[in-house]
Parts: sequence; structure tokens; C-alpha cells
Amino acid sequence: MKSKITLLFILSLFILSCSGDDDAKSKQFEFLEFEKDVVLPSVNSGDITFLAINFDENLTNWDLKLTDDAGNVLPVILSSVKKTGHGYVDNEIQRIAFTAAPKNEGVYTLVIKNKTTDQLYTDHFIVRSKTFNKIQYSYASSYNIIGGWSSNEPEPTWDYIYFQKIKNTIQSDLVTTGISGIKLENVTTFKEYNIDYSVNTETKKIEFTLPVGVPEGNYYLSVRYSNFTSAYFEKDIVVQEEKLPKVASINKNTFKGKEIMTLKGNDFRYKVDLDLLPGSLFRTYQVSSYLVFTNNNGTGEIELSTYDKDPSFKYMNAEGTEINFPFHGQTSEEDFYYGNDYPRTYFEGTVQVRTGAYLSEPIAIRVDFK
Repeated sequence: MKSKITLLFILSLFILSCSGDDDAKSKQFEFLEFEKDVVLPSVNSGDITFLAINFDENLTNWDLKLTDDAGNVLPVILSSVKKTGHGYVDNEIQRIAFTAAPKNEGVYTLVIKNKTTDQLYTDHFIVRSKTFNKIQYSYASSYNIIGGWSSNEPEPTWDYIYFQKIKNTIQSDLVTTGISGIKLENVTTFKEYNIDYSVNTETKKIEFTLPVGVPEGNYYLSVRYSNFTSAYFEKDIVVQEEKLPKVASINKNTFKGKEIMTLKGNDFRYKVDLDLLPGSLFRTYQVSSYLVFTNNNGTGEIELSTYDKDPSFKYMNAEGTEINFPFHGQTSEEDFYYGNDYPRTYFEGTVQVRTGAYLSEPIAIRVDFK
């Protein structure tokens, strides 16, 4: 009996030991993005942050190595791992900070190793003396990983998709004289593309348009000056190709209230290359689509819901080739664009499909509500 008890005790210790090893072993983490891909030179150590999922909060389980583009190793310390309160289903997003002092301009490589899993992850950020953080364009499509920030944090630089052949405006205060050009640099290959630009005579802001010749991908954007200085956008930008929605047919051009307008064509729903977005393993992302109505009172839009859980998703098929939209039986104060007269007995104007920043050609229609 004594030998059996001893054997059970040894087996229990073995099981507890194995369980302890499993608990101590980290999960495979998912790197999402640097909160700033471009940082300023720093003589004194400061925090650089990135977002991740399943990053072990035990700081001793990590090894970090930071090198510059000359191969020099810089001191780096993992300083904190905090939950952001945001995430995808059961995958909570964390903000990780490491302390370093990259004091020279250049490309820096961060290697993250987990001691318990031997998982290695390598990524890059760049250091430049001048940065800016605000670019705007009409109908911007954002893909922000975190939708808000606390009051004690600076406003983040938001993530937007930038489409070919759409005009963008740099809203940050940059010098508009002595510009030698605007460039895009692929974040992986560093292949450069020159971008046409102009300075708006009224707003004094720099405007640029991405040409079709720039392929889809992730890029650094910089404004170069003739005195060899340059200003970089703080985040890398995602470039997507032009996809114009095209209406091939409409079931008729004159409708009565409560009748259904049927549009057939292609590219009514813009399909984004999810591999270019951070966190694509955990998220569903699509660009919103709209019906755009224009008459003598102005322009108004009705959103065609992006995701199948939304009630109005039924108005468009998943392939983005057909829209079946039911007109109201009467107009309301909110739907000002539905009425050419008062009390809004009819609409006469045009309808278009917009997906992202792209519009289809207008089609003339009339709707008699009564």
C-alpha cells in the first residue's frame, strides 16, 4: 500500500510540473502595427509603441533587439504591456511600449523573440527629422485598429485607405516653397514612385493624386525639399487600385412610390486586399457603398450596409453586381433630396452608386410618390 501511495504522489508531482510548464508557455502573438511608423530622432530614451494580440504580459519572457541600417545594435528595453479595451471577439488588442533612443535618421529593425516559444518577429520603422500626420480626401475610408483614445493621450494618426486617381490634401502645416517632389517608398522594397502635386492657391495646402502606375501596397509618403530635407507622414499608407462602379442597366427610369429600382452592373462593392491591413486574421473589413441622389435641391446619400448582419444589406447582393432598392411611399423631412417640390410629391434628378471614393456615371430617374 505504501508503494502505491508513493507512486501516486510522484505521478501527481509530474502532472503538476507539466501543467506548470504549459501555463508558463506563451501563446503565439500577432503583431498589428507600429502606432507611428516614422519617429523623430531622440538623444534621450523614449517610448516607441506598437499594437499586438496575445503578447505575453510577463516582460521577462521576451528578448528585443534593435539595430540601425548600418548594423549597429542599440540599447532597447521592453517597458510595458497594457490592454487597450479594444479587440476582435476574444482577441484583445494590447499596446506594447519599448524604450530606445534612435538618434540618427535611417531604417531601424526590431526583432522580437519569445523565450518560451522561440517565436521570432521582425519589423521596421524609420527615423526622420521632420514628420506630419494629417492627410484628407473626400469620402475617406478608414480602417482604424483602435477607434478612440484616452484623454491623457495625444490624438493618434488615423489609418486610411488611399485610392488611385483620388486627390488628397496634406492638412498639416508644411512649407509649400522649395518642394522638389513628393515620393512614395514601398515599405518592403523601398522602391520609389514620384507623385504629381500642386499647392492650392486658396488654402495654401499641398495636394497630390496617386497615379494608376503605383501598385497596391504599403508605402511611406514623403515631401522632399530642394535643400535636401524631407517631411514624412507618420504612418505608412495603404494604396488600393481604382475600381469604378459601373451600372450596366436599370429596370426603368420612371417609378412610383414603393416600387423597387433595380440596378445591375459590377464593382458596386469595393473589395479591399485584406492582406495589406493589420489584423486581417481577426477582422472583417469592407468599404461602404451608397446610392447617391442629386436633384435641384442638392445631393443626398443612402448607405447600403457593408456587413450582412445589417438589415439593409439585403438591398445589394454579396457579389456587388445588383442593387434592389425600394422607394418610400412618401418623402420625409430627412430625405430632402427625394423631393423637387413641397410637399415633396416627386423626385426628378439622377442616381449614382458610390463605393469608397469612386462614383458611377449618373442615371436620370423620376419618382412620383403620390
